[in-house]
Amino acid sequence: MQCRKCKENMPEDAIFCPYCGARQEREKRKALKRANGTGTVYKLQGRRRRPWVASKSKTIVGYYETKTAALDALNRLSGRSLDERYNMTFEDVFFAWKSEHYAELTNSGRAQYDKSFQVFSNLHGKKFRELRTADFQAALEPHMGKTHSTVSKYKQLITQMSKWAIREELITTNFASFVKIPENVKKEKEIFSDEEIAKLEANGSETAKIILMLIYTGMRIGELFDLPLEDYHGNYVIGGEKTEAGRNRVIPIRPEGRRYFEYFAAHANGPLLLSGYTGDKVANNFRKRNYYPLLDKLEIKRKTPHSTRHTYASRARKDGMPPEILQKILGHSDYSTTANIYVHTDVEELIRAVEGK
Repeated sequence: MQCRKCKENMPEDAIFCPYCGARQEREKRKALKRANGTGTVYKLQGRRRRPWVASKSKTIVGYYETKTAALDALNRLSGRSLDERYNMTFEDVFFAWKSEHYAELTNSGRAQYDKSFQVFSNLHGKKFRELRTADFQAALEPHMGKTHSTVSKYKQLITQMSKWAIREELITTNFASFVKIPENVKKEKEIFSDEEIAKLEANGSETAKIILMLIYTGMRIGELFDLPLEDYHGNYVIGGEKTEAGRNRVIPIRPEGRRYFEYFAAHANGPLLLSGYTGDKVANNFRKRNYYPLLDKLEIKRKTPHSTRHTYASRARKDGMPPEILQKILGHSDYSTTANIYVHTDVEELIRAVEGK
């Protein structure tokens, strides 16, 4: 190559000429101009994480970290109309997302998302790419008094929709993920008191017997209703569900509850222990038609059937049952689940512990 100044021959990769010292500058290649209608890329001033802007038809497609990423975004839009895609409303995005996502859901899951969709009715006609966290937050504000579980489902919908919109390059940021919802404050689960258990003992009905069977074993209601007669062994049963640690476990029956198991074993007319029960044998129907009506009749404050399991765990701990044994009986893989959720400590017990009694 020749020096640009003295024209002497010099090495191809020389930056300075060895003869005259002139700096050699190569001519910069100009970027090829994009064809009309295919969009443009430009860089914003200042320190930004995503300074490169891709724009088409006076509409910003997105912000990108590199020029290459911005150009790639425009290339993917080749032949596609921004009017059809980038002007999709909240409602449009919901139905497009729904067509993919609902195939994986149960009927109840679909119903929950349909209900959540109506919560954002004031956003249905707005362009999704123009919505920000404040828009989603304002739509949720009237519903903040509902339970954490309910409001979190509402947020889950807009978060899922936003993820879909990012994948489809309608937006570049999931603004729904920044929405604030009420903190999840877990309520202390109630347990059956000794006086309430005595009322159930005195009642003597088949429904009372089943409630006491749950209290004296710590079984889940579904585990008891699905228990095969052949898995009843007098002072224990083999049962369980839900997790690997919970399935096919030995569940001892407290002495106070063995007569109730004996009763249903003697009256069984099918393969299940409770097959002879004259009430509702479906757990959910039992709750509504047998369990709660009996509590009301006996003037026992309503508690979920799962409270029987909490009652068993708390009584077992008070009686000094070793933690690892209680964990096995309840079918938990981790004792923290047993201790943090199922074991309850009353005020008097805490005071006795402090006073050393």
